[in-house]
Amino acid sequence: MPWNVIIEHDPETGAYTATVAGLPDIIVDARSEGEALSMAEEAIRFYLEEARATGISVPAHSPDTRIVPVDV
Repeated sequence: MPWNVIIEHDPETGAYTATVAGLPDIIVDARSEGEALSMAEEAIRFYLEEARATGISVPAHSPDTRIVPVDV
């Protein structure tokens, strides 16, 4: 099942943050992009396992995700 992972880099701190479209409870912080992606994959697996075990309904995959710039 494909999940869209959004990775953001903070050049000031050097940290990477990953979130998962469609699973708002997943937010991971890491020292590298690869680590952020790996942690997000692990978090998705855990989230889905827990959801199945507790009967929580989750989508089969991420919704269509786009990044749209907004000039404010």
